[in-house]
Amino acid sequence: MIEGVDTSGLTEKIQRTLKLYDVVQVSAVKLAHYYVDILKARTPKKTGATQDSWTIHFHVVDGNTVVWEISPDGREKEVTFLEFGTKPHVIEPKAKEALVFEVEGEVVFAKKVFHPGTKPLGFVRLTQEDLNKEAGDLAQRLLKDLRNLWA
Repeated sequence: MIEGVDTSGLTEKIQRTLKLYDVVQVSAVKLAHYYVDILKARTPKKTGATQDSWTIHFHVVDGNTVVWEISPDGREKEVTFLEFGTKPHVIEPKAKEALVFEVEGEVVFAKKVFHPGTKPLGFVRLTQEDLNKEAGDLAQRLLKDLRNLWA
């Protein structure tokens, strides 16, 4: 006579495993929102438009895996300039005959302006590094919990 396999603890372990994945998914969503707030805080705030553009996009991949990305919707060009800086360049008016801006409270008109360039800020890369570390820590905790559960 062949005896069956004892599966009495298997159902409980599977349920606990699924709960662990749920906890990690909730933690990952919280992590995404946390890092959007970090990016907003690190983004220079001349008008606030670039700062306010940071958005989380959630994508479902393979039917049940949720992947998210954070992007500066509609402000990618501005973020690129802030992140990597700019070389010295000439600014000329696009539609008007002159550039109009304010210097020390006085309105100034110019046909063109020589911009000295800007230094790279690197705030997106810094945030990405921080996020990668924290996401890695989250994954390591999940693996440890799974090993303990199934040991």
